Amino acid sequence: GPDYQIQGEYVGKVGGTKTIAVQVFALGAGEFQGVVYGGGLPGAGWDGEIRFHIAGKRDGRTAQFHGIFGERIQFRDNSFQGTIRGDEFSGKTIWFRNVADATQFTLKKVERTSPTMGAKLPEGAVGLFDGTSVDQWVEGRLTDGNLLSVGTETKQKFGSVFIHLEFRCPFMPSARGMKRGNSGVYVKREWEVQVLDSFGWNSENRKYERLSIFGRCGGIHEMVKPRINMSFPPLTWQTYDIEYRMAQLDAEGKKVTPAMMSVRHNGVLIHDRYVLPDTPPGDRPSKEFEPGPLFLQDHGDPVRYRNIWLVEK
Repeated sequence: GPDYQIQGEYVGKVGGTKTIAVQVFALGAGEFQGVVYGGGLPGAGWDGEIRFHIAGKRDGRTAQFHGIFGERIQFRDNSFQGTIRGDEFSGKTIWFRNVADATQFTLKKVERTSPTMGAKLPEGAVGLFDGTSVDQWVEGRLTDGNLLSVGTETKQKFGSVFIHLEFRCPFMPSARGMKRGNSGVYVKREWEVQVLDSFGWNSENRKYERLSIFGRCGGIHEMVKPRINMSFPPLTWQTYDIEYRMAQLDAEGKKVTPAMMSVRHNGVLIHDRYVLPDTPPGDRPSKEFEPGPLFLQDHGDPVRYRNIWLVEK
């Protein structure tokens, strides 16, 4: 529909010199939130500092945007004005005062693809799902022809692994927070890497997100948020590349190295050897020295998976 066509990522220049980017996401009924980034998109040039919020409303096939400061929407013409028509977002802003004179911007819509999308099985890998069979999965279900549905785990159990998988969140514009395209990838059925439509959400617009920062897409659930929100728009295929290392024992059976996990979301490192505790939050006693299955959580939303394989370490 028209709301989905407007939603997405836009990149260009303000004042003809400084690169800026905007992520625009739909809230339903023709309303939108947006995040303006200095330097480029998250994981693709964003300076990690400059970030502003905007609000917009669809008017036919265009969308009009104004600046947000704190919790209050301002309609002051001198702060931010923008219009999306087709694949172009143009307007003016005074937020980037270091740009001489001109404050006009023109941004073009972009569609990013993860650099690990479609990654082929390396030699020695265990192929878990290639779209042809669910033989490797307990009560696995094919859906939409050749995609794997949620609510299934592998028949095999694994210890230290490198996992590649691809997922797609649904477009649920009127949903909020954890109800927006929710699933999860559980390594060893213990450690959840959250799957969620977190496109554009961040801690500064929590009034709108109603979402635990640890629950954001890419978070290791209830423990640590991702270093950067690398979510692509809903209905866009995304990748996780997860390296999990089990806790190591010495000859006497004493733990010498804790379990650790690194995660790349759409090719960008969001967790770097994060040290896992003995037991997952709110869980039974950990089986940190025992292998376990890969589990894809069913949270009631139509999240889909494809191209799943792993390499045992």
